[in-house]
Amino acid sequence: MRSSVSYILSHAPGESVMSHPDYGQHAQHHACLLVLVKGIGGMLKNFNKLWERIQRINTIKVTDSAGQVRDIWVRYVRDYPVENNDWGDFQTHRRLLGLITLSKFTNQVELNEVCRVHESLKVKYSNTLYDSRAFMFGPISNMKKPEQEPETYSIFEGEKTIKQECNLSEKASIPSEHMDSLSSSESFPRSTSSTTSYTQEENFTTPSNFKTHAMFYGENDPVPDLEQNVADLINSLFWVVESKRLERSREKLEKVSLLLAPFEKKDFVGLDMESRNNKKRCMGRVTKNLADLTLQAGLVADSLNLYHSAAEILKSVNDWLWLAAAKEGLCASSAILLYPNLRNSTPLQRNASLQESSPSKSKPLSLFQPTDPFRKFKMNSSPLRNSKTSSPINPPSELTPTSSESIDTSSRQSETDNGDTESLASSSDIEYQSPKSYLSTELPSIPRQPPSQITNQYLLNGEEIAEKYRKAIIHYSKYQNAGIIETEACFKAARIAVEQNNSLHASSFLQNVIFINLTLSEQEKIQRFDTLAELYKDIGFLRKAAFCQRLAATRQVSPNNPNPDWQRCYYLMLHSFPGHKLSLDPNYVLQHQVGWPALQIQLLQELVVAARRMGHPALATRHMTFLLQTMWPHLTKQEHRDLAIQLQALSAQCEGGPVPLVLETGEVIPPANLSHVPNCSWFTPRPLPPARAPHLVKSKAHHGPFIFTPIHFGSLERNAKKQEGKMEYLWVEGDICEVQMKLTNPLPFELKVSNMRLLTSGVVFESIPETIILPPDSPTTVNLHGTPKEIGELQILGYSTHTLGVKSNCRLKNMPMPNKFPASFTVEVIPSLPTIAIETTVTPSGNAGLSTETVGSTTNVTLYNGESTDCTIKITNTNSVPIEYLDLAIQSNIDTALQSKIFQFSNEDIQSQLPIAPDRTATITIKLYGEADFLDLGGVGGENLFPNSLTSNYPSRVGSPVPNAQTSLPTQSSNPQNSLSSGLMPHRTSGSFRSTNSYATSWSAPISVMPPSRGRQIESQLILRYSGGEGKDVHCRQSTLQINLELLPSVSITHWDVLPAEIASQLYLVLDVTNLTSEEMDFHYAPNKHILIESKESCRVPVPLDRCPFSNTNVKSDDDTTDSKSISTGTSTNSLELMCSEHITNNTDLRWNLVHSDISGRASVKGITLSQTMMDIVRMSPLNWEVSINSQCIKPQEEFNCTAGECLSLGVAVWNHLSRPLHKLCLSVQFYQDYNNGVFSYKLDNRVATAGNNKVVLTTLRESAKAYHECTVVFLTPGEYKIDIQCSTTEPILEDSTVLKEPEQPSIIQPCASEISHVWRFIPPVAISVID
Repeated sequence: MRSSVSYILSHAPGESVMSHPDYGQHAQHHACLLVLVKGIGGMLKNFNKLWERIQRINTIKVTDSAGQVRDIWVRYVRDYPVENNDWGDFQTHRRLLGLITLSKFTNQVELNEVCRVHESLKVKYSNTLYDSRAFMFGPISNMKKPEQEPETYSIFEGEKTIKQECNLSEKASIPSEHMDSLSSSESFPRSTSSTTSYTQEENFTTPSNFKTHAMFYGENDPVPDLEQNVADLINSLFWVVESKRLERSREKLEKVSLLLAPFEKKDFVGLDMESRNNKKRCMGRVTKNLADLTLQAGLVADSLNLYHSAAEILKSVNDWLWLAAAKEGLCASSAILLYPNLRNSTPLQRNASLQESSPSKSKPLSLFQPTDPFRKFKMNSSPLRNSKTSSPINPPSELTPTSSESIDTSSRQSETDNGDTESLASSSDIEYQSPKSYLSTELPSIPRQPPSQITNQYLLNGEEIAEKYRKAIIHYSKYQNAGIIETEACFKAARIAVEQNNSLHASSFLQNVIFINLTLSEQEKIQRFDTLAELYKDIGFLRKAAFCQRLAATRQVSPNNPNPDWQRCYYLMLHSFPGHKLSLDPNYVLQHQVGWPALQIQLLQELVVAARRMGHPALATRHMTFLLQTMWPHLTKQEHRDLAIQLQALSAQCEGGPVPLVLETGEVIPPANLSHVPNCSWFTPRPLPPARAPHLVKSKAHHGPFIFTPIHFGSLERNAKKQEGKMEYLWVEGDICEVQMKLTNPLPFELKVSNMRLLTSGVVFESIPETIILPPDSPTTVNLHGTPKEIGELQILGYSTHTLGVKSNCRLKNMPMPNKFPASFTVEVIPSLPTIAIETTVTPSGNAGLSTETVGSTTNVTLYNGESTDCTIKITNTNSVPIEYLDLAIQSNIDTALQSKIFQFSNEDIQSQLPIAPDRTATITIKLYGEADFLDLGGVGGENLFPNSLTSNYPSRVGSPVPNAQTSLPTQSSNPQNSLSSGLMPHRTSGSFRSTNSYATSWSAPISVMPPSRGRQIESQLILRYSGGEGKDVHCRQSTLQINLELLPSVSITHWDVLPAEIASQLYLVLDVTNLTSEEMDFHYAPNKHILIESKESCRVPVPLDRCPFSNTNVKSDDDTTDSKSISTGTSTNSLELMCSEHITNNTDLRWNLVHSDISGRASVKGITLSQTMMDIVRMSPLNWEVSINSQCIKPQEEFNCTAGECLSLGVAVWNHLSRPLHKLCLSVQFYQDYNNGVFSYKLDNRVATAGNNKVVLTTLRESAKAYHECTVVFLTPGEYKIDIQCSTTEPILEDSTVLKEPEQPSIIQPCASEISHVWRFIPPVAISVID
């Protein structure tokens, strides 16, 4: 943008140049009257309040002599260099027209000094000053101001006329809203002015040379007429300007003098001023000067014509400097009309509770907002609301830039907009006494211009304004001494471009500022970069704004700066965070990871240095912590080490803590936490140990009919979403709980981490501190403990550490990637529960004792099958909560029925010992019994030790079975000759007799079907559930005691049979018994009868038993009853066999004793199976027999002797003992010979002759009735004969009415398909010995 002829019209340095740039200038300031507000004398404590009140009077309405109402604008400054004042001819808005002094005095000397300073200021700006006011604050309110002459200015012509006009229009000059309040002096409290006199208490006299209009007040007076007096001053200034404008407009253009910029005075020496070009130059410059005055006098539309005319004239004579000024004035006038929001401002809310000196009174900070981090700042708002004062000495409010969030959107107005001056309030409309709002520096607020005033042919549009400004800046650049004018023009153009929402134009103008070569002081360079940064921020160029802020920060502490300001340097770098894509919140930086890490690291390191140099070690520690936390992934290992050591050194001066730091400006620095040092890769709460984990007293019912499905449809929990971090287990109030984490020290030296605690919310939680030393690069598991003190939900948020001198709160939601944890873990805390200690004792038996081993909660016991012992469990309450609920349950790998026989205990005994008070003990005794199935089908190890035993029938089994007789046992052997084998059931399912239809059961056999010849391992768990206190009805604890029971084989019964005894009411159960132990065994099989069996040897023993009575009503055990009820389709034989088997089991008492170790036990034949023949022997017949020969009653086992050919009378009597009659009963007598080799001979036609029927049919044999049959027999040849006497019936017999207890069972069971249903024999058969 700069021209190649930059210096052709410039002079060498040394000429009068503007050496103090005003970076706060705006385009609308071309239309403002410049007034200096200066504090002199003593320190006035309410100076800032008065300054704010004066700033509010930035515009007044004045009615001119033609009756037109004009808006007169004022700009107040706190300081103004005289050099800039010299450029008043070039641009009239640079003239200082008014002076207001605010002074304090306590005595006459100070008053004289104040008056002198005021007068010296008037002299200093005498070339341009029109009027002044002095507000003086004395020690008391009642004081007399001496008579003084009115203030006069001899430099003005027509002064009296102006003064009169001022007085006449005084009321018109006051803002309209205050006309009523200023109409009479009674509306204000009296103040001591030049026209007021009081009773003299102390005489203060102003010097005679003090000619200023002064107002006197007490030090604490509210100064109610401040606004009125300021309005009077503005009104006075307006009429002076108006007179100057009128004077200039009446001049003849041919005779005007040449107006010069300060550095141009030597350019025209010796030139012919009467030349045509020079006359045009004079005419153009005067026209431009008149346009400036017209703009200041409130005639904005009229100034457009004048600026345009001046530009045309100056362009024709190549007067580039003044042409640029004319173009700039044309742009300023157009911008004021097009963009009324340049003058409108938003009232800022003021907190009345803040003190004047409070740092929080400063402008809001431009903090990086994490919620919308890198958005472009809205360009539809006026940046002028944030402009700074033009004073080189910035007020405290300018230490921090204004937040863009406080800028409201301004509307874009054009010349077609319709505005109503009554509807748009100006800043003077604000009530002066209201403390609710105030206007910031130089933020004029005027109503929009009426349409009649803005419809001008020379009004520029937005693009034209930018183009004209660009050309003006090019013309300025041709003059070296106009560098500051060019700089200010660039800033003005940029601000208009911001208002136009044109970022590129604004950036272009701002970029040009960088290349303007100016000789500036360090402070002015800092202000230039500040202004650039602010405007770059307004257009959203945050990175460039940050660059300028960092340049300004480095200038603050550069070696060339005589007064380095580390605090200002710190704040500038702090506010450059948005441009570097940084946030003050470290968690946001960690989450987004944007920006340029190298730049960010350098900025943070410089920020640490600035904080340390300005004497704030806490901030230095905080920023170093922030650096390590946020930039950790971008640092090398060496940088990790170096920065960690630096942090240790900084924290030695001031320890870092997880609390926000509030700066003097009210800015808050969030806490930074060292989440990388140490690094946590695993964090999870642990459930309580199994012995202390709570369980529900009543288990929840299963949902749905299915026990298990591998497919999870989620239909049952469709509405219940699983909360992330919600633990399924519970913690208990007062119990020590644990959180497990894995930490790694990433630094190359040992790291001490102290005071590690859990961060929780919700219920009260007492965390136990931990201190660890972590070796370098080695994952270490750390367990943090604590105790919940209340009932409810406990949220675990993270953990705290103290390392490298910094206390950190590492929250799970803010943990660095890639470790992703839930925001918190939630654990439910339930009321306190008791705890117990368990002691187990097993009573040994015998001399050597059993192998019993107790390891922790596991007890190993070894027993022989049939052996029993006692296990004593002592339960001690180790908590302060009494045990009010105690339940014992056993789980094992065996079925429930067998388990109840192996483990036996009394629940009533347990409940009788409750409650168990603290430190008290309860005792539970459990009887352990080696329950086993002693019946072994396959012998030891599946091999028959006695292959030749019981392969032939007993002699007593010889009989004459019915040829068509059929057994009802489905498992009977197909070989009728092997009577013992026929009694075996290969498909027995358990030691207990379940069903004779056992072959139909297909479920896999449990441990109880293991043959007794093999050892068994039974793993069981004794589950103790106990509870007490508040939550006893809902939750309980569960302790598990493992009992591993090894059952060793003792006795095995491989074969069995039944034989009739010598008397009819008894029988013999013949057993093949094997000693499976390694010792000699004393086997007791009957009272006073025992036998010694060597190890691994077998022996056959007869066990005498009573026959099962016909009406057996023995009480069945639960499982037997259940099993019998399960028979739904069986015949009566099923129940009959069950009854006979049970009779044998209950009446058989088999005991064994190991001779060497003195270990004793029992054996059982439970589950023994019987064939139909066996059952007939075991069970008493329902028919009572009486057999007689020759009227001589035959006893069992008695042999009858006779001679061949002798006639014998055989009588058979039968009684029916059933409870119902028998029908179709067939009584038969049959003779046969037994050869004692398993062969029966029934062909005795040549040996026996009978007279009478040997078979009779009884139609009905009623209950308790007797049937008698008699026949005659003659034995023809000698020999041994036997008589087979039997009764048979084809009618089904219901003989198990006492066994089957189902009332629904039918009284008659369907008969078998065969012709004969049942046969009863007289046993043993009658033996007759016939001799010659």
